[in-house]
Order: sequence, then C-alpha cells, then structure tokens
Amino acid sequence: MAQRRDAVFAFVIFLLAAPGSVNGAGLYSPNDNIAVLDTDNFDRILYNCSNAWLVEFYASWCGHCVNFAPVWKALANDIKEWRPAVRLAAVNCANSKNAKICRSFRVTVYPTIKFFRAFSKPFFKGEMLNDADSKSTLVSLRHHIIDLLEQHGETEWPPDCPPLEPASMAEVQNFFTDNKVWYLALIVEEESSYLGREVTLDMLQYENIAVRRVLSSEENLTTTLGVQEIPSCYLYFANNTFRSVTVRMPTRTFYTYYLRRLPGVMRAIHDLPAPDSTNITTAAPWRDFDSSKVYMADLESALYYSLKVEVGTHQELSGKNLTALKHFFNVLTKFFPGRPFVMKLLQITNSWLEEGNMAPISYNVYIDVLNNKNGTTGALLPDGLNWVGCQGSRPHFRGYPCSMWTLFHLLTVQAAKYNKSMAHRQETTQADALEVLYAMRQYVKHFFACGYCAKHFEAMAQESMDRVSSFDEAILWLWSRHNRVNSRLAGARSEDPKFPKLQWPPPDMCAKCHSARNGEHVWIRDEVLTFLKAHYSPQNIDYSYLEGEQELLRKQKPREEIQQGHQKELLKEEEEEEENEEEEMTEETPRNVEISKTVTGIRREGSQKRTFIKGKQIPRRQEDDIVDLDSFVNEQYKSQALKQRAENQRESQVNEGLRRSQLHLQSIDDSESLDRAVLQSRLQKRAIESRHLGAIARPHWLTMLGKSLSRTDISLCVLLYVLSSLCLLSMYLYFKMRFRWRKWKSGFASA
Repeated sequence: MAQRRDAVFAFVIFLLAAPGSVNGAGLYSPNDNIAVLDTDNFDRILYNCSNAWLVEFYASWCGHCVNFAPVWKALANDIKEWRPAVRLAAVNCANSKNAKICRSFRVTVYPTIKFFRAFSKPFFKGEMLNDADSKSTLVSLRHHIIDLLEQHGETEWPPDCPPLEPASMAEVQNFFTDNKVWYLALIVEEESSYLGREVTLDMLQYENIAVRRVLSSEENLTTTLGVQEIPSCYLYFANNTFRSVTVRMPTRTFYTYYLRRLPGVMRAIHDLPAPDSTNITTAAPWRDFDSSKVYMADLESALYYSLKVEVGTHQELSGKNLTALKHFFNVLTKFFPGRPFVMKLLQITNSWLEEGNMAPISYNVYIDVLNNKNGTTGALLPDGLNWVGCQGSRPHFRGYPCSMWTLFHLLTVQAAKYNKSMAHRQETTQADALEVLYAMRQYVKHFFACGYCAKHFEAMAQESMDRVSSFDEAILWLWSRHNRVNSRLAGARSEDPKFPKLQWPPPDMCAKCHSARNGEHVWIRDEVLTFLKAHYSPQNIDYSYLEGEQELLRKQKPREEIQQGHQKELLKEEEEEEENEEEEMTEETPRNVEISKTVTGIRREGSQKRTFIKGKQIPRRQEDDIVDLDSFVNEQYKSQALKQRAENQRESQVNEGLRRSQLHLQSIDDSESLDRAVLQSRLQKRAIESRHLGAIARPHWLTMLGKSLSRTDISLCVLLYVLSSLCLLSMYLYFKMRFRWRKWKSGFASA
C-alpha cells in the first residue's frame, strides 16, 4: 500500500514537472475583463498608456494562485466601469515564453501584484502591493486601488479619471461654469469612507453627470444642503438649486443605480463608429411602456424570429438540431401562455414534428406547416417584429436577445407553476426541473445566430446547470446567469446607452431583493424568487400594441383559396418549364419547325392562354404541346365550325355539315402529312407517356367513325342507352318480386 502511494506521488510530481504542465493554459482569459499579457504585448499595452494598470504575476501550477484567481476575476468585473482610469492584467510565469519578463521584474513568489501608473516608462518595474493573496477581499483590494490612484502626481494623473479629492463650497458653486453637465451628485460622507470615490468611478463612463465627495467636516456646504444623515446624496443643478436623493439603503449599488436612471444620463458613446449614411435604418416610432410589465408583443416577436428566421438558417432539419427544435416546441406547447390561435398553431406544428419521428425535414416543408399552408381555421403566428418592452434607442439595440431572455424566464416560471398544480399526480424528477433549461440550452447551441454568445452560454451550462434539482432552482439559475451576462456586456458596443446593462431586478422594482452586508450589496434570493414568479406570471402580461385576434383571423385565407394558390403556383411552374422546352426543341430539332408550321396552319389566331375559372384549369394551346393529335384536330375543327356558324346563320344545315366534313377531312389529311417518326422522337424527348404515343397511332377509321356522328346522334344514343338500362332494371325487379310472391304463397298454402 505504501509503495502504491509513493508511485502515485511520483506520478503527480512528474505531471507538475512536465513541459505540458509548465506551458499549460493560464488561469485567465479576456472574457474575465483581464488583459492577458505575454512577451509579445507586454510593453505595447502596459507602457505609455493613459490608464493605470494592476498586473498579477502568477504561475498556473501554484495552489495559492488558483485560490486567488476567483478574487482577481471578481475584482475585474466589479471595477470594469473604472477602465478609463485603471485596468487589471495578468502574466503567467509558468509559461516558459514569459520567463524573461518574470525574471526582469524580480518575481520570486506567486502571486505578486504590481501597480503601474499612467504613462509609465519601459524602465519602470511597478509598485509592489503587499498582502495580496487568496485571503484578500474584494473590498480591501478595491480600496487599495483607490489609494493608489490618489497617489498619482498631476503629471501622471489618468486624463479620463475624475478628481477624487473632496469638493469645497467654492468649487460646487462654480462647477457648472467650467463643466457642461446636467447634474452634480454630491456624496456626503466621513473622511474614512470610500463610498463617494467608488460612486465617482462607477459613473466615470456616463455623460451629463459628475460625482464629487463632500466631507461631513465641510460645514458651509453641509449646512447649505441641510444634511441630516451621513452618508447621504444630493443632486445639485446649474441654477444653484438642489434636492436630496432618497434610496432604500445608502450604499454604492443603490446610489449608482439611481444616478444612471436620471433623465439624460447615458453611457458615453463617443468611441462608437459614425453610422454609415448610405445604410441608415429608419427607427420605428417610440412606444411608451411600463418596465414592470411583460409584453406579449415581445414574446410573439421572439417566437416569430426564432421559429421562422433563425431556424431558417438550416436548409435541412435533422439529427441534433431537429431534436433541439422538437424540445423547444414541446416546451412552448406545454408552458407558453399565448393567445389561443398562436397556441393552436404551436400544437399543430408540435404534433407534426412528433409524427415524423427523426426523419430529416427540409426547411420549406417545415415553414409550410408553420405558415399553416393547410388553411386550418384559427391557427396562426403573427408575422413581423413588434418590440415594446424590448425596443432599443436604435434599431440594432436590444430587440431579439432581450425578448428571448424574457421568453425563457417566463417558461421557467410557468413550468414551476405547472409542476405545483400537478404535484399530486406525479413525482417530480430532476429531468422535469431541467426541462426548460435543457430546451433553452439546446436551442441556443444549435440555432442562436451569435456564435460567441452561444459558446458563452454553453460554458455557463456546463459549469453548473446539472446541479439544478428543483423548479425554483431553475428559475434562480437562469436569473443569476442573466445577470452574469449583463455584467459581462456592460460597457460593450452592443449595450444600449439608454438601457444600460444593470443587475436585475433593480431596487425600484424590488427593494426587498436587495440588502447590504459589511457595506457590500447582497441579494435576498427568497425575495428574488418571489419577485420573479410574480413578474413573469400570465397576470402580468400586457397585450398592448397587438393586432386583434379577429383582425388577424380575418386576414387568414380560407383553405380553398390556399389550395387554389398552390395549384396556380404549380401551373405557373409547369408553364415556364414548357416554354423553356419549346425554346430548346426549336433550337435542337430543325425538323420540328415544319411540324410547328403545319399545326399553326390549322390553329385559330389568338388562342387562349392559361387561366382559372372557379379553380379549374383551361389549358393553353401551344404549337409544340402535342399529345393527342386527333383531339387537337377536333378542338380546331369545333372552333372553326362555331366561327363559321356565327358568320353565316342563314346557310342550310346540309351545307354546314358538308363544310364540317371537308374541314375535318382536311385536318386529317394534314395530320397524315406529319412525319410520324419525327413526332414520336419529339414526344420521347419531352418524356410523354406511352399512352399518348398509342393515341397518335390509333386507326384512322376509328377516328372517322367517331367524327361522322353529330351531336344529335350522340344524344339519342345516350338517351336510348339510359332507357334500355331502366327497362332492364324494371324487368329484373318485376321478376324478382314475382318469384318472392310465389314462394310466399306456396309456403302459406302448405301451412
């Protein structure tokens, strides 16, 4: 046993000493809001930079570094709004590529953190931060950074960093003379407090507002403001008026949230590229909405875009993406509280997908079902995008991603509600609790168009989704991951300046959800759960800005019109194919020209084109459209006969019959003049069935016999046939009844 332990220990030492371990992946990535430095970019990024840097020198195999990594990542996310003034970076000294850097900076222990002031020169080796290890707290590190920033000299001060020293009465009175802002927020606090400086740096990237700290010892200013509590916040205006700011708790989170929501305050977008004037999208009219409501317009728009647009990127649905689509429809059918006609369409499509098992489906077939091409009454999904609560200040902001988050939050809450109502019928399993989250995960993985977003969500799912074991945990898991995404995207180019990425729900929507512990914000998860269940309930859905059900159903085409439309499309395609074949045969077979001329000679001018009467087809006569020559001659003969009859009504019936016979015989003679071999080859090229070729080869005496009878003769034959049939039927019934009568009579006599 001891030998086995020694062998395992030796193997572990070998792995740690192996080159692959030494040069392995680091503990950080750019997704952590941490700049990853190496020999290629170290000098370029770190020196002569307008902001200060905190750099961690670590080794990926170091246990203390591994324990400290979550703290460093949390700090980077916590102060990411401070990036114009200070940023975080990391260097992996375990990578042999960076060994020279770590030696030149005399790094002997891990982790080592050094501070580089703005505009540092290449010879500067940084200021050492003491006591920075795995036991360091987020608060202590944040306060340490503020202390380091304040130690900057005037020549080294980051140009985008606001002043952090306390404001005086004179500065406040003359502030709007030198600064073009709308608001001046004054944080009144004790000298040892960091609240004012933290809020100042939190608002660093926002326009039309400035923040200054005021010490409680500044009696002139505190008396003017009428300060009653410390800490407190006051808004000062350009006309020398002011008012107090009332929040639930005087903490950094509450003050920052309140100030960002002031009218006119938005994230600075000066670094965004100017819009291309040749490709400007006209913004839709703004719609006033209540942020405390969920709008059905957003939910239906999410369904339209996801089911018709994003799924449409796949020409064929098969394998894993078909399975993902089935799960998505199954969840929608069970939990989506949609309008009746939307739910009916979802149910029809879901049943159709289930019936198909796992056979591949083309997108065209799928979209026909989703568009209700069968014309089922009262089943449709409104087309188009109709954002209300998810509308952005510009067309490319918010919209679909916002609505998809809303949709899945709603589905998790509805699943929990459904499970509660069915608790007495079935036992809840982990698979049931994960049903909505799994459907979302598969949809995002296989259909969500933003590949980077899909990979990030998949990473979050792999990290902890499998640990969800109840419906309430599913609700909170999705909420916490949504807030993590908001934190990651805050300040990105995709963020709407009018709707900054905040931690949700904000204090003004759920004050009970927030609290403070040791001056730091904490979530009250039970209150958050209660809020989410109320916010995403069907009772909180607003149906404003929607087209009415009756109006939508009135626009829906009846089944007959849809079928006629399908027939028209098919006939149009056939007509185009025939025209193309005509051109090809005209070019390829010169002998066909003679046939066309011959046929043209017996056609009447202005022949009918393809049209529709009550859904029936009237075929167009074309020169090359030869299938049955006898029937073609008959039609030509009839049309000429009717024309002659209209021109000369006073002629006798005998003369008209003679003229008809002559025309008929002439037509037959013309048909005889056709080269049968050429005609047969033409028909074979057009893939005409053998029955049509047989029709051409019929005996001429049969045709003559059929055409020698007039309409009156044919009518009489039909009448005689009907009368004879009735006579035979009556005789049959008579003898049958007579037979039964005799049989009954003989039986009665014997009795």
